[in-house]
Amino acid sequence: MMHGLRLRVDPSRDGVRLDRFLRLALPALPGRSVAFAIASGDVSVGGGRAAKGRVVRRGEEVLIRRIPEEADWLPRAADIPGASVLYEDASVTVLEKPAGAHTEPHRPGEAGTLAGYLLYRHPGVAGFSRAPGLSLLARLDFAVSGAVPAALSAEALDFLVRERQEGRIRKVYACLVTGHVAEETTVSFVLDTRGGEKVRVRTDRREPDPLYWTVVSPVRSAGSLTLVRAAIAKGKRHQVRAHLAAAGFPIVGDRRYAASSEGSGGGRLMLHAAEVSFLHPERRERITVVSPLPEGFDVTG
Repeated sequence: MMHGLRLRVDPSRDGVRLDRFLRLALPALPGRSVAFAIASGDVSVGGGRAAKGRVVRRGEEVLIRRIPEEADWLPRAADIPGASVLYEDASVTVLEKPAGAHTEPHRPGEAGTLAGYLLYRHPGVAGFSRAPGLSLLARLDFAVSGAVPAALSAEALDFLVRERQEGRIRKVYACLVTGHVAEETTVSFVLDTRGGEKVRVRTDRREPDPLYWTVVSPVRSAGSLTLVRAAIAKGKRHQVRAHLAAAGFPIVGDRRYAASSEGSGGGRLMLHAAEVSFLHPERRERITVVSPLPEGFDVTG
């Protein structure tokens, strides 16, 4: 953690936003460090706390009380309740993420993350990956449970990152939704993930790349609820949640995309990463790892 920085705005940076000014002035720090310091109130301009969009002017002094360095974002190694190993060999592991835990740290020194559980089990991953999520290959929301693959060597990570970029790591989610889903359907609305906490769904436009479509298949229905499987390839942030809500089948417990969060599920978001399929980095054969459904996903008549 760096403390007590004072930066003077020179003429070449007159009129830029505060967050951009800091990224330009401190290029060695990750962008998340700048965002965290501003949001935490640790950045002031002219003696007052400043927002990220505040425009700085030549000659002004920007004071940074503290700002995280890259190493501060590494997860804390620890066991966490509900986490387990679904599959493991010398090259790859698939971990069970419990609901109510972050996949990777959202703040410096955060404990209780799945990345920290990975580091607890395999300290060597920090030797080839310094990212907050280390070698995890998927990032599930805090309220989502299920299977998350991770590489256990640099070679495996390189291979699987390329596979992910090409959309060849297939993920299937179990979702308890409101409404009756009668048949398999493909949701292909364009998703705008730029800025904000909520993804914007363009229901008037079709996504041209099928790697960003969501294929929804009904499993069983009862009353006003349906258990479905939602399969994605590459995927975007909140893709399954946003697509299902826009299609008229919001996930039970989704307070961000559903007009109402009523339904069963005990208050949790009823979204679970039930299956992940990928080409093994050494054997070059496709493997599929299944995560059992948690309590509450059963739909009975």
